Amino acid sequence: MPTIAESQLVNGWMEIRQTSGQVTITQSPSRAAKVGDRLNKAGDSIETARNSTALLRLDSGMGSIQVAEKTKLKVTKLKKLGDGSRITTLAIEKGQVRTKVRRFTSPRSSLQIMSPAGIAAVRGTEYGISVSDDGRMVIATESGLVAASAQGETVELGSGFGSRIREGEKPSPPQQFDKLLKLAVDNVEINGSQLHINGAVHPLNTLAIAGVEVPLNDDGSFEAIVDFPSLQSLAQISIDVRNPLGKEKAYPLLTGLR
Repeated sequence: MPTIAESQLVNGWMEIRQTSGQVTITQSPSRAAKVGDRLNKAGDSIETARNSTALLRLDSGMGSIQVAEKTKLKVTKLKKLGDGSRITTLAIEKGQVRTKVRRFTSPRSSLQIMSPAGIAAVRGTEYGISVSDDGRMVIATESGLVAASAQGETVELGSGFGSRIREGEKPSPPQQFDKLLKLAVDNVEINGSQLHINGAVHPLNTLAIAGVEVPLNDDGSFEAIVDFPSLQSLAQISIDVRNPLGKEKAYPLLTGLR
């Protein structure tokens, strides 16, 4: 891509089109976000609390970004050139976003979403990114093509495929992501007021039990300890499986143990 002088660039923006629940925008100082607010400079960010979401629209109808719960998304660069090209760089620090972007008409346009683990770059597609509490980044493509890069290596992800990246590692080979959100429970033990549970989900998914994210091994296996005050309280606990496109399925814990 040609070098672009900063003098050629002017600010772009992302506008908040919808909010649900507790959504915060940081523009010195932080405040509750409202529809119509715009993020338009480096350092601006949006953060969603539990059970909260936001929808952002990129300028000039370039596309939209759906921000899931417990997500923080920050602007690194939002610029546009005189010829209409867009240069958009965002950083996801935690959580999950789903992006739908029209195909770029200019070779100088770019959209990148970064995490400490890697970078997703697109030129027109629909895809999702999740960043787990342990820093694992997962990228999956609904349609189009996404390039996932880290540690000097890039893998291309076509429709229906995804890759995971851990900080300091190269992207995993492309594999089909899970649309059925399957959960397998292998072993369960009750020890006093604690439940020990082992199982597995698809390695590109994320898992939460009672709202608390559970770390996954590279093969999707997990081991978790869940505190519960009484046997009756087990009926209120769910196991939530989510893929990087934001699709989610809740398994009541007692059902998942059958």
